[in-house]
Amino acid sequence: MPKQSTRHSYKSRRERNDIAERRFKQILFFAVLIGILLLLRNWREYYNYFSTYFNGL
Repeated sequence: MPKQSTRHSYKSRRERNDIAERRFKQILFFAVLIGILLLLRNWREYYNYFSTYFNGL
């Protein structure tokens, strides 16, 4: 049986999917965190908009 090359790191499909899932979760977490921070930063604008928009309902 030939020796596996040491220059390449061969990963199984499961290992590649685990890495992709971890990266996706990290990106999603930071996107949600940034969204929450933007909402907190501009909460008066959003409150005024929604209070005006839903005032006549």
